[in-house]
Amino acid sequence: MLDMSDVYIMPSVSEPFGISPLEAMQSNVPVIISKQSGVAEILTHAVKTDFWDIDAMADAIYGILNYPALSNMFIKNGKEEVIRLKWDNSARHVRDIYYRVIANKTY
Repeated sequence: MLDMSDVYIMPSVSEPFGISPLEAMQSNVPVIISKQSGVAEILTHAVKTDFWDIDAMADAIYGILNYPALSNMFIKNGKEEVIRLKWDNSARHVRDIYYRVIANKTY
């Protein structure tokens, strides 16, 4: 289904963490998600709208479908972003934060 798609839209009211937008990005499909979804916190190369703002969502759909450069930018950068999303990278980031906090602690 993703191979046949020009755009993926997840207008969820609440989605703790959406795996399906990541799958779409991995499949070279530009993504529109709601700001209220958990995945919105980690994605940079996705269009984010409020779930209730149908005008903004329609504008985003129109832009992606009618401006190839915009669509291609989201496809290229989205794919690269998903490739970098690995649990090891997330764990390393959290570990590094702890190390910085410990290094700056005064006794």
